Order: sequence, then structure tokens, then C-alpha cells
Amino acid sequence: MKKILIVLMAALIFFSGCTGQKTVKTGDNISVDYIGSIQNGKVFDTSIEKIAKENNISKPEFKPLQFTVGNGSVIKGFDEGVIGMKVGETKTLIISPENGYGPYNPDLVKAFPIIQEVPVRFPRMIEVPEEEFNTTFSGVHKKGDVVNIPGTSVSMTIKDISKNVTLSYNFQIGDIIPSSGAPWNETVIKVDDKNVTVAYSVKKNETIQLQNRPWTSTVVDINNENLVLRHNAIPDTQMPTMFGMIKVHFNETSILLDQNHELAGKTLVFNVTLKSIK
Repeated sequence: MKKILIVLMAALIFFSGCTGQKTVKTGDNISVDYIGSIQNGKVFDTSIEKIAKENNISKPEFKPLQFTVGNGSVIKGFDEGVIGMKVGETKTLIISPENGYGPYNPDLVKAFPIIQEVPVRFPRMIEVPEEEFNTTFSGVHKKGDVVNIPGTSVSMTIKDISKNVTLSYNFQIGDIIPSSGAPWNETVIKVDDKNVTVAYSVKKNETIQLQNRPWTSTVVDINNENLVLRHNAIPDTQMPTMFGMIKVHFNETSILLDQNHELAGKTLVFNVTLKSIK
């Protein structure tokens, strides 16, 4: 009888030790608290308000991160790192760039000169691929037809149709051309067989704000060839674009626009605590 009791007690201890030992697997809906830092210890993100305040991180709200393991909603190293965790467990994940935000790609950095020259003349005749023409201008067209650029009052005459469509601007002296994205208009002052020449409605030394640019620009010269702008340096920042947020950096001669994620090329350290498994 004593042996039976010992066996029963051992079984009870064994099974009670297994209770609540569910671990994370692919497909589980889980919630975690986390602190994310780079290898030098700088914290870049967290779900914990106290940690955020200590590191000057602002967010609309602070709450555990909820996601489905394996559905790709978090970076690969985080997704894979939580597998096997138990509720209440805290784990440190060290994530390589390949399993994080990818290696740093120099090809995603574009340089633009701080001094920009905007020509005062442009070709009167242009060629566009036939497919692009048909996409822009609906209907059937022939040589000699006049078409209007959609959304503008600018008209063009079709000079030739082949693999490419040749078009000629129908500008006259005095016509005003709205500048897309620029804080000026263009007034046509000369038209010949080859070129259209315009005058920009800005003055030398005027400071202007280009559309969707976080910096200002100063008109440093207006001559017979170009409107010359100097883009005024600002501290490093980010700006939204159709490709997402882009980092902006000025050096002595150029503006560097960097499409890499700010954590690209960095090894990440996440301190993760599993709050729930569903």
C-alpha cells in the first residue's frame, strides 16, 4: 500500500509539473512585452512605458505586442526566437541583420547636389513610347491631332506615330505654365522650332519651400541658362515618400537620401517576456 501511495504521489507531482507548460509554436496568437536595442545598448523601441520614458521614446500607447507566430508580421529573428517560450518566460533574442531589417545597401542611397540648376529652356518636341502615349491619352489618334495633357491646359500636336510618338508643345509667348511641386509658375517668353524658354516667378535671394521637402531653398542666381537654387542644410531627419520614410543627410556638397531602414545592417537585441498564448 505504501508503494502504491508513493507511485501515486510521484505521478501527481509529474502531472502537476506539466500543467501550464504550453509553449509557443507556429500559428499561435501571442502577446509579448519587449525592449529592443542595438548592440551598443541604445534602446530604439519598447512596449513598456517606463522604459520608453527613460529613453525618450514617444508612442501613442504602450501595450504588449500581439501577433500570430509565423505570419511574417514581425521580423524573422523575432518570429523564430519566441518559438518554444512559455508564459511568464523572459528571453534575450540576438538578431543578425539578415534576420532583422536586412544588410545595409549602398545602392539605396542617392546623392543630389546642394546647388541645383533648373534650366530656363526645354525641348519643344518630345518622344514617348507608343504604349505610354496610349495609356496617357485615351482614344484613337493620328498625325496632326491635338491632345491635352490630362489635368492641365497644356496642349500638344502629334507630329509622328511609330514605335514612339513625337509630340510638339503648342505654347505661345505669355502662356503661364503651373510648376508641379515647385513654388513658382513659368511664363513662356520665347518659342522656336527647337525650344521653349520660360521665366520663373521668383527673385534672386528669395527663400522658397519646395513641396514635400523638409528644407528650404534659396534662389542664388537667375541667368540666361538656369535658375540656380541652393538647398539649405538642416540636421539629419526623415521625410515621407511613396517608398516610405527616407533618411535625409546634408554634407558639404550633397543631399543624401537614404532608403535603407534605419536599423538595416545592425545586430538587434530584444529582451522579450511572453504574456499570453491563445
